[in-house]
Amino acid sequence: MSSRDPSLLSSVAVVDVAALTAAGNAGQTLPRPAAASGLSGYLWGLGAAAIWSGWWTVARVGVADGLSAADLAALRFGIAGLMLLPLAWRSRQAVARVAPSLLLFMALGAGAPYALVAGTGVALSSAGVGGAITVGLLPAFTLILSVVVLRERATKRMAVGIGCILVGAACVAAGAWDADGNRLGLLFFVAGALMWAGYTVSMRRAGLLPQTAAAVVCVASLVFYVPVWIFTGGPERLLAAVPGDLLFQALYQSLLSAIGALYCFGRAVECLGATRASVFAAIVPAFSMVIAVVLLGESPSAIEIIGASLLTIGAVAATRGRLSKP
Repeated sequence: MSSRDPSLLSSVAVVDVAALTAAGNAGQTLPRPAAASGLSGYLWGLGAAAIWSGWWTVARVGVADGLSAADLAALRFGIAGLMLLPLAWRSRQAVARVAPSLLLFMALGAGAPYALVAGTGVALSSAGVGGAITVGLLPAFTLILSVVVLRERATKRMAVGIGCILVGAACVAAGAWDADGNRLGLLFFVAGALMWAGYTVSMRRAGLLPQTAAAVVCVASLVFYVPVWIFTGGPERLLAAVPGDLLFQALYQSLLSAIGALYCFGRAVECLGATRASVFAAIVPAFSMVIAVVLLGESPSAIEIIGASLLTIGAVAATRGRLSKP
């Protein structure tokens, strides 16, 4: 597959990264979702969705340029971890009050392990299928975990939306079930959806500020993953890459994907709750599929297009449902 010009990737959300370094008091926790913050939550959710939609195509371009999933993960969290290290230090007291198990699920679900799983799936399959399956299944997995862990209750409207999402994901999977590589990639995409759902619920349970949660994930990956990547010859592969392509990947993977998307998604969870925020991600399949068609020349089948449409419809229906506490 030939490489495409990354400069064509535009129309992504611009995130005020300066807000990350202006965190509030270390002991500050997330407020409960309120009706007044609903509109703000929708906007933050759309910002995260825009960044996620472009990530699948950007990752596919990186793979085509000779970078591996391990290299992309190192770019994503090595730079972001260094940038957020001062914030993590200032928030250490708040982080210390969180259960270690929650911090572990956050680091696994949105950190380097997730990036490795998702990146491997993209290398084996396509960008459009990756966005549809991984992000499309996120609301369903998050709903299950929210009911079990957070004891939230979903309305019938949200249940119908989740059902539509599941049908859409099944359609996309059926359309991609034509090659051995695609089949194996589907397994990675499903695993990635489950991992991110674990991060979503764990972050909500931890009660950390969105910027603090992003710092925890990025710094943990910096400390535990990047050294392993360095000793396994990662820097040598980066030196062999085209400088312009490497710079683009570094900026998107770290500034937008690692910091911007996590921050936007965390603010959406803060305003709307874990389950309602997660369904915004279901609009990503349609966006990511369109981007992959335009920039990568991918040709989704009719059933894949129908599946992506059902995922988007399900997202709209689910976001209009209201969660309640028992």
